[in-house]
Amino acid sequence: MFKIPPLNRLQTCISDPSQPIGARMRASYHLKQIFQLSSTPPSTQSTIIKTLTSQLGVQEHGKLMRHEFGYVLGQLKSEEAVPELCKSIDDSEDDCICRHECAEALGAICNSQISPPMMSLALKTLRTNLSTPSNPIEVRETCSIALNFISWKTTPTSQDESTAPIACACMLSSYDSEDPAPPHPSHQNMNCEEIGCILRDENVELFERYRAMFSLRNKGGARAAVELGKALVEDESSALFRHEVAFVLGQLQRVEGLDYLVKSLERGDEHEFVRHESAEAIGAIEDDWERCEEVLKRFMEDKDKCVAQSCEVALDAADYFGLAVKKEEEDEEGEGIFKFAGVKGTTISHLNIKEKCSVGI
Repeated sequence: MFKIPPLNRLQTCISDPSQPIGARMRASYHLKQIFQLSSTPPSTQSTIIKTLTSQLGVQEHGKLMRHEFGYVLGQLKSEEAVPELCKSIDDSEDDCICRHECAEALGAICNSQISPPMMSLALKTLRTNLSTPSNPIEVRETCSIALNFISWKTTPTSQDESTAPIACACMLSSYDSEDPAPPHPSHQNMNCEEIGCILRDENVELFERYRAMFSLRNKGGARAAVELGKALVEDESSALFRHEVAFVLGQLQRVEGLDYLVKSLERGDEHEFVRHESAEAIGAIEDDWERCEEVLKRFMEDKDKCVAQSCEVALDAADYFGLAVKKEEEDEEGEGIFKFAGVKGTTISHLNIKEKCSVGI
């Protein structure tokens, strides 16, 4: 069984921007694993949060890595991260990709169990940045979705959901991710095409379109991938929306979504965080890997560094996953941050996020 590297080695890697981005990505997800172990004491969990938050503002990491720190903090759902996340969101000079991820993290963290001071700080930050016209639209939209999600989590079930089945198919998820919006139980009796119509309707509130997105993901299958793919390439309303669609297609890992992801990546005028998410999603598709590999290699020299690095990370992860069994035999001590055991084609960004594939590390 592959062992998680020691905490101090992970901290050293995370804190060194000169380390390869693939190594830092893997270290961040190893920290997530340690945090979530039932045997991990609160003091160690606190150390992990401090390690990640201390790197949020380190510009030398680059925006792709820093936005991953924000993502992981949201997945860990520790209110200890709230002040630093708020600080990052409030930094108007920072890149919108990082600010967006930190705002989304607040939406994941805030629930009815969070302490009143931290809830107050988070809500104030989200509301202020939502109402600041000079903020990038992607930041404002993320704040809006986060506020809607927090409201959904902390208020009694709304009338339209109160009569829904307790465990309808669209609400059940085999994905171990903290999503930015819940699926909607009213989608239970709809087919993928009907939910897809809601997803692509640009007149529907963005939060409700997100709910349709996750209902489709939970239904799964080829048809769901096609409906999501159509939304990715047809939508003209929101880069934030399209980037989330690309992420979900990566979670699905369906080859039916590949053409849409490639088309998205090939659009030079598309927002960089849509293209970067499309690249990482392509890296998550195991079927037709030869084509996936060709596309990712083609864009490794993209003029957008965020996109180029995403291709690098996707290829790096696939390479290590393919060598994992051999690597494990060579290193019984589990000392290498660079070694993983898993499924070829699953990118680091989806490691421990999409748990349909069993990844043993």
